[in-house]
Order: sequence, then C-alpha cells, then structure tokens
Amino acid sequence: MVVDKGTGKFLQGAEVLAPNGVQALTDRTGTFILNDVPTGSQELTVSYSGLQQSKVNAVVADGQTTSVSTVRLDTEILELEKLEITSMREGMSQAVALQKASIQYKVVAAADQFGEISEGNVGEYLKFLPGVTIDYNVNDARGVSLRGLSTAFTIVAVDGTPMAGASSVDDTRRFEFEQIAMSNVETTELYKTVTPDLPATATGGFVNFVTKSAFDHEEVQRITYNVSFNAPSSNFSLGKKDGVWGNDKEYVVRPNLDVNFSRKITPKLGLNVAYRFSEKYDDAPRIIENWTITGRVPTLTQYNIQDEQKLTHRESLGTKLEFRPTDATSVFVGGQWNYYNLLFTQRGLSFNLGSNSTLVGDTVKSGTSGTRNVTNGQLQRRKHGETYHFNSGLIHDFGSAGKISVTPYVSRADGYYDDVAEGFISSSQTLNYSALAIEGISDITSAGNVTVNNGARPTDDLRDLGNYTFSNTATGTNLQSRPWEAIDEKNGVNGSYIVEVDEITIPVTFNTGFALDRVNREITRPTYRGAVASITGDTLRALQDAGYTEDVAFGFGSVQAVDPYLVYETYGGNLSAIPSVNDLRDIQEQNYAGYLRMDFQVTPKLLVIGGARYELREIDATASLFSNNIQQKPATTNLDFDGLYPSLSFKFTPVRQIAIRGGVSQTIGVPDYSDILPIVDEGAELTVNDGKFTLPSPDLGPYHSTNYDLGLDYYLNNSGVAGVAIFRKNITDAIVPRSLNAVDTDAVAAQYGYASDVFSTGVLNENSNQHASINGFELSYAQNFTFLPSPFNGLSIQTNYTYVDVGSKDLDTEYSLSRAVAPQAVNVVLGYRYRRFSTTITNNWVDEQLYGGFVNTSYFSGSGDNRLLRYKDELITTDVKVEYAFMKHLSAYVVVRNIFNNGRQEFFRGYTADKRDIELPMRYGEFGDPYITFGIRGTF
Repeated sequence: MVVDKGTGKFLQGAEVLAPNGVQALTDRTGTFILNDVPTGSQELTVSYSGLQQSKVNAVVADGQTTSVSTVRLDTEILELEKLEITSMREGMSQAVALQKASIQYKVVAAADQFGEISEGNVGEYLKFLPGVTIDYNVNDARGVSLRGLSTAFTIVAVDGTPMAGASSVDDTRRFEFEQIAMSNVETTELYKTVTPDLPATATGGFVNFVTKSAFDHEEVQRITYNVSFNAPSSNFSLGKKDGVWGNDKEYVVRPNLDVNFSRKITPKLGLNVAYRFSEKYDDAPRIIENWTITGRVPTLTQYNIQDEQKLTHRESLGTKLEFRPTDATSVFVGGQWNYYNLLFTQRGLSFNLGSNSTLVGDTVKSGTSGTRNVTNGQLQRRKHGETYHFNSGLIHDFGSAGKISVTPYVSRADGYYDDVAEGFISSSQTLNYSALAIEGISDITSAGNVTVNNGARPTDDLRDLGNYTFSNTATGTNLQSRPWEAIDEKNGVNGSYIVEVDEITIPVTFNTGFALDRVNREITRPTYRGAVASITGDTLRALQDAGYTEDVAFGFGSVQAVDPYLVYETYGGNLSAIPSVNDLRDIQEQNYAGYLRMDFQVTPKLLVIGGARYELREIDATASLFSNNIQQKPATTNLDFDGLYPSLSFKFTPVRQIAIRGGVSQTIGVPDYSDILPIVDEGAELTVNDGKFTLPSPDLGPYHSTNYDLGLDYYLNNSGVAGVAIFRKNITDAIVPRSLNAVDTDAVAAQYGYASDVFSTGVLNENSNQHASINGFELSYAQNFTFLPSPFNGLSIQTNYTYVDVGSKDLDTEYSLSRAVAPQAVNVVLGYRYRRFSTTITNNWVDEQLYGGFVNTSYFSGSGDNRLLRYKDELITTDVKVEYAFMKHLSAYVVVRNIFNNGRQEFFRGYTADKRDIELPMRYGEFGDPYITFGIRGTF
C-alpha cells in the first residue's frame, strides 16, 4: 500500500509503474494490483503529485501474487517529521491525483484544498471550481449553477445517493447549501461528462460528496479538532451588544467547533464520527431602490434605507461505520444530521415617492399622485430546519465472476419559518408617517450621504417613533404571522453489477444497474393577520426597542424602531385563529431507471465508454389556496414521461502526462416545481371574471439537451496540472411562462374543468419551440512549486477561468436559462508554506449576472416591453489566512474574509434588446465589511 508519510493518509490515485511499462493506480485504501509483470526481481516506481517519487522492490514468481512492503511518500520541503501539517498543498495534491485517475471528465476537490471555509458552507467551497457559479441570497451561498444550467437542475448526492433539501419553503427543486455543513466530507466530485451510470438529469453536472472513512489513513485512531471565534469588523466588540437580534444583549463574537474522531475498532471494523458547530453574526446595512420605466423614461418610486442583522447557527453530525469481513466484501452504514437556525431582523425607512416623481441629476423629488409617505418598517423572522440523510452499501467482489453493489438511502429535510410559536412576529408593522410631499433625496445612485428634505416637518422627526401611526385591519400586513413549513423526503435504492471480459481482442467491462427514487414534497404557507386600532405618540413610543441605536445605513443616522417582542406581547392576541391566506402544495414523484455501460479498452492508451440509460418519471402535483375567506378547490396535474438517453465518451492518454477526455450525451431538465404546480385563484364568490391562474400546459415535458464536452489535462512532473475544456449544450423545449389572452384563458380553464367566465388572467407554463444553446470553455492551472530552491519551493497556486454564453432568439427562453449564471468567473488561490508557517490567499471574481429572471416575476418591475430585469454587478473578494504550527497537536491561525471590503451592487437593466443599455441602481451593500476569524486546530 501507498501512504503519505507526513499525514498518515492512504494515497488514492498514486501511480505505480513497472519496468516493462505496466502501470496501475492505487484505490482509496492505497492498494494496487499490477498484472503482466515479468518474473524475477522488479523495481517499481511510485509517484504522487506534490510528493517525492519512491522505489520499491518486488520479487515476482510465475503464476503467484506478490505483496510489497508499504511505500511511504514524503514531501520535499517538510523536514519536521513529527510536525504534521495539512494545508492547501496536501489538498491540492490529493485533488490532482484523483482527477488524473478519473475515467470521466470531472473535477475533484479535497477538504483542505482552499483553506478554512466560512461556516463549513459547501457553496463557499465549490465556488473555486471551474464551471461553477454560486447563487447568493445577500451573503449566504445557496444554489449552485453548473456550466450555465439553472440551480434547480444541480444534483447533489452523498456517496452517490441524492440528498433532500427544503429550499427555503419555495416551489423549487433547487438544493440550498445553507442548510448543510461540510463536516464529514473528504472529497467533492464534480462530474462534467455524463455516462449511463449517472442520472439523465445531470445536464450541467453531478456533485457528489465522498464522506470520510476510518480506513482513509493507517493510524488505528485519529482525532482532529478546530476551534475558532469570528466577528464582523464593522461591529466588533468583545462584550455583549444591544439590539442586534431581539430585546436581549448578545455577543457579536461567535464560537465555532469542528471535531473528527476516526478509529479502527478492529482491523476489519472502522468508525468515523464528525461534528461541527458554527455561529456567525452578520451586520448588513443597504440601500434599495425601486423603479418603473415608461418607454425610456425612468421613475424612482421607492427609496429604502435598511439595516439587517443576522445570527446563523449550524450544527452537523456525520457518521460512517464500515465492516470489511473479507478482502472481497465491504459493508457500510452512514448517517448525517444537519441543523440550521437563522434569526434575522430588518429595520429601516421607505420613502414612497408617488407614481410620477422627477429626477434631476442625482436628486429626486416626489410626484403629485400615488402613495407619497415615509414608512418605518420592522421585520423579524426565524428560519430553521433539519436534514437527515442515511445510506448504506454492500459491495462484494466475486473475482472473475464480477462485482455487485447495492446502496439504499433515506433522506429528509424539514424547513420552517417560525415566528409566533417561537415568540417572534414576522412583520410587526409598517408605520405611516404622513402623505407629505418629499422635497428631495440626494446621492441616490451611490452609497454616499443621504439627505432628506421634508418641507412640512424637520428631518429629525423621521427618527422619532412617536411621529408615526400604527394601524392594521384584519386583511392588512402590518401585523401578521407566517409560520411556513416544507418537508422534502427522498428514498430509494440503486445497484450495479460489473464484470470484466478480457479474453477477447478488445477487453470490455460491462456495468449494468438500476435506480429507484421516490420524492415527496409538502409545503404549507399560512398567513395569520390581526386588526389593531390606530396608535401613535407615547403609546407607540412605549413599543420602542430601547437597545437598538444603530446607524440605519451609510451615515443616515439612528432611527427608532419597535421591539417585535413587545408588539407580539401587546397585540399578538389579535391574530386570527384562521389564516387569511394559506397556500398548500403537494408533489409526489417516482423515477425508475436502468442502464448499461460498456468500457472498451481499445488500446492501452484509449478507453471508450458507451451505453444508454432509460428513465421513466411520474409526477403528481396538487395545489390549493385559501384566500379572501374562500377555500379554493384543489387543482392537480399529472405528468408522465420517459426516454432513452445514450452517451459516448472516451479517455485517451497518448503519454503519461496527458489525458484527453470527451463525450457526447443526451440529458433532460425536469420541470421545476413552480413550472408544474397548478396555482388557481377563482376570486371572490359570485364575482365573474376576477380569478387568475398559472397552470402547466397539459403536454408539458422536460427540456432536452445534447451535450458536447472535450477536455485536455497536462500533468506537470508530479507537481500540478494545466487544463483546458470546451463544452456546448444544444437545448430544446425550455420551459417558459406565456401570458394568455381572454380567449386562450377560457380555453385552458376549460381543459382543467373550470367554467369559462371565472378567470380574467391566465399564465401557461409550456415548452418553448425556440432552440437555445449554452457554449463555454474553462482554463485551469494548479502547481506545487517543489522544484524551486528553498524557500520558494513552498509556493503553490490554483487558478481557473470560466466563460459561459447563453443564447436564444427568444428572449423568454434566454432569460429563463440565464438566471444565476455568471458569464465569466476567475479564481486565483495562492499558498505558501515555510517550516511552521503557512498562508493561503483566495481570490474570487464573478462577472455581472442575472439575479432574477422571466420565470420569477418578483425579480423584475414593470410589464411588457417596459420590464426591468434585476442584475448583480461584478464582484471580487479576497480572503487571507495565516497559520503557525507550534506542534502536531496545535496550530494557530487567523482568517480575514473580504479583506478589501468589496460590496456587491445590484441594478436593473432593460428587458428587451433595444433597452439593454438602460441601467438603474437597485441595491448597494450586499456583503458587508471584512470578517475576522481566530482559531486553533490540531491532530491527536
């Protein structure tokens, strides 16, 4: 077996070369098998990226199996043998070795490859990989887009089994990474070439987290720990502070703990347990502007100054128990539990400027019609959830008769927005100032000084809570509770049988298998509202949050805000026992799949992989709406479709240092939940033509993609890799919503069994008849500079560039495919290690990207040709980590994230092609100030 001398880890992907040119790669346990080696004494060469090459002797007897002694590969620069250091260097070497060993074109990332990851959020880890775009919500990495595909079509798996996700209680398949933490992940595999053993829905790719194992290293027992504290630089304090979340003082410096226990209980039984606890406080002031546009004339309708504090709490526990009774049999049982708890509070002022405000230079004056007032709003909610994932596996090798594996799994994610049940109120009030004319707001296009001139009253009155009026009717939104919840359940089993046939001219490996997956998604979104008589003056001042004295945003100054706990204590009893609105969703889905994969070893240097996958999918979606005290009847849609999805790929290694991989495949994009859910509102009773609906077309199906992939990797003398990859996806049947005219509205309603005089408006989700394409390329380079003289041999670099272009003649199709896709992205990760000292500098740049899209109407304003799409501006962030190792058991480090304090702005851009030059500011201040982490870690 082959072992890293410095860390004790078994090395997967190490190359073992015999004198006659026969070579093999080590598996996860560091073992290898060389066939067709001549008899007699043979010197084998063992090499691994970033480590010194080694030699080992083997005496080979005819017709017998020969064992060799353990090979321990050492680093070229680490001379302190007793001092175990794991950093970016070891992680990168592991990733390069695994990528080189891969048959398919995939990217492999190791847990230590990019240094300390914020909160263990997997999205922050994936963003450094080529072809990946992260979809952020403020500063939370939520969704992942792969090679230009929607985040809803990214498949996330643990040891090959799909993981459930509650997706913020939204109608989407999107897997949101904020609800999990990477405490138990050894490596991440990002597949980019689709083969028959992968799901047909892996159009963009397939993300698989490989969990840690007690058999990953040679020690009988290993314990690692990482303890840290973090805080934002903008609100740093060692003591408690008022008003940051509720009515109690809280510390802004928050703790983090990461512990991993790994033990071989017996030589054949191993256990790995990983636990992570993290908390993070964020302070995020921002300015938000809302616009409308008529022709080419923009009108600012609302200007918001908003302050937000968040406390994010995560915990995760992962285990894997493995039993290897014989060399041919392996059994494992794994489980993960993740807990996510976010408490966020938003406070601030909204300046409503009417429907015809005027803009001169950088100053706006309110209009003469429409809503013209100032509101003082407060929102506090608690978002939390748990994710459970259990899988097990049996692998048995029958020798020449083949190998069989079976893996069942059960996964469940619960997501909640709790308020009243936890003592919170979701939206306690909107406080109306009065319908005055607002003379001017200056500096609206930047985060500079904001000046409000209010002719009827002094500006200071805006800060006094008693000058506002709080009132709410039973249908209003100033006092409401929204305890939403979602359940996502996935379960199934997959299996495979692999047999090698090498007594023929072209040796071939047959891989046949199956997958059975079931999904159950339930969403409940009730809203309870209560009536409150108008209060103002001292009565309203009595509800003030006395601890909140923050500057609202960007120098505007402090504004008095209500205490949500006092509001609930005083008026929570007014909430109705019956929800005024309740959205119910239920989705049942079954997928049956079978595949045949054949690997042809055409020559020792050329491997061709061909085959096909068959999938049958059945989806039943039901939605019902309670609104205006009327229970609408449930609406149901049923979608069934199947298909055969062939693929052909290859790996060609003309010389040891070059690997060329490519392929062509056919895949599908399954309709998102928002595409298939029938949302029907029949309107008020006894009223004609006041209803509305959004329905899937009766013949709605998946979109189809033909994928072309080609990549070349050049491995640099055991110390790195340089690569280039190009890809193209030809997409048909993309799903887009179409607004219906009166005649079509009645016709579609009739298809679903409704009367013709019920609805005034209708939207139909259907497959577009327009083609679209996604083209792009990726460049990557990674190297450990071990060949340089000391002290420069401690340098290492990882860098990549991604370009993606989404195009279609149909705007609806183009925008529906472009959401959350960054056209360009660059990552540069620099590392340096000298004896006990190491540092990592990570840089991530993303181009501007469409944040909203045509599918989600909440992300643009206006209608028709006057729509304004919401974009995020380009952003570059730099994180710096410095670490010093005192001994094997103790290293100290400090990390500063976003060290240059770069914030990300959002803006509106014209929807149609002739208005794309129109850009208007929307939001400033998304990411906040630099974030500081101090920690210690070590190994026992």
